[in-house]
Amino acid sequence: MSSVRIDSEIGQLKSVIIHNPGPEIEAMTPREAERDLYNDIIPLLSVQHEYKNLHSFLSLIATTYELVDLLEECLKNEENRRLFLTEYSEINPIGTIIEALMNLSPRDLAHSVLTGILAPKKSLAHFSNAHSFISNPLPNAYFMRDSLAIIGSRVVSAAFTFDVRMAEAFITRFVFRHHPAFKNDGLLINGPKERNRLITVEGGDIHVLAPNVLAVGISERTSAFAVDRLARRIAEIAKVPTTIFAVDLPKERATIHLDMVFTMIDRDAALAYKPVLLGPTRASVYRLEISPRGEIQYGEEESLFSGLRRVGIDLEPILCGNGHPVYQEREQWLSGANSFAFAPGKILMYSCNVHTLEALSLKGFAVVPAQEFLEGRAATESYTRLAVAFDGIELARGGGGARCMTLPVERLSL
Repeated sequence: MSSVRIDSEIGQLKSVIIHNPGPEIEAMTPREAERDLYNDIIPLLSVQHEYKNLHSFLSLIATTYELVDLLEECLKNEENRRLFLTEYSEINPIGTIIEALMNLSPRDLAHSVLTGILAPKKSLAHFSNAHSFISNPLPNAYFMRDSLAIIGSRVVSAAFTFDVRMAEAFITRFVFRHHPAFKNDGLLINGPKERNRLITVEGGDIHVLAPNVLAVGISERTSAFAVDRLARRIAEIAKVPTTIFAVDLPKERATIHLDMVFTMIDRDAALAYKPVLLGPTRASVYRLEISPRGEIQYGEEESLFSGLRRVGIDLEPILCGNGHPVYQEREQWLSGANSFAFAPGKILMYSCNVHTLEALSLKGFAVVPAQEFLEGRAATESYTRLAVAFDGIELARGGGGARCMTLPVERLSL
């Protein structure tokens, strides 16, 4: 029986996986930042201080799991530990040190996988540079959304575009195969196995808007071929007609995933970045109709919002940066359109995006600092529409927002 379930972006959150940024952040030098897909290096203590409020708030409202704890629990079984290291050796040259790694405690091994494993002393890599890694640190791991997505009770394991992130997919795929808390009905896409130069897909591009409606970004990180493959896999198992809206995003650093320009925040509202979704040069949107007989038909929509209205999802766009030509661009860069709904009409987002928060306020969202809830001065149940604002200027410099940092595992049905 499945214990994961995601049928919407906004259903009441029951459980979520996150990862607290750790020493892997400080293993990155300015010279390596671009290689590691960062906009800049970021100070660990500041990032952890900001992240603490996100973690603490989520713990108030849902069961909150830490990735390193989940990996440790899976590695306690010796057979699982060897299987993981064997799989992990497909992308890291750790074959010669597997026995040494097997002797680490499950806790130390889990931490080492995330923070990096130094090259063995008897190696040319170590001889030439004592700080060389045989398994690199994973500074992007706190962007939990990207390595895996849940559609209904099935899993999409990411086929990352960039090699620097593929290890994350191996980790989350392993957790969802072996941890008893996350029983599921199998993989729709096995990213580590299926990835090639034309098949890439990441969780930031996959939005489950209703049980039978998806929006998926064709982006710098998710290919049109991968969207087709996802549609065919859904067609193989679909019991009801399903619609995918494929949004052809600009292939730019600011729009790496669909959730950087669009997030559903209520039954009838979404945050949106106007130039990409509504402006005269808006992205093309393609409609894939999947029948229970396994057939797929293709069409084109005027916009994502007009297409969604045709399937009964009528969303009012609330504009990032309040639609101001300068503020919208600045705040989109700081993940202003990237929010995380923990219930219908209740979202988490960065406090630095003041003009986006103003736009939300004008649409009836109470804007309340996260600290109010953490100190017991406010309760989420008291609000119909709510934007919980938490400080995240350093987190934003890592290249993602509240949706990027959260992997919801189970939501209540709407």
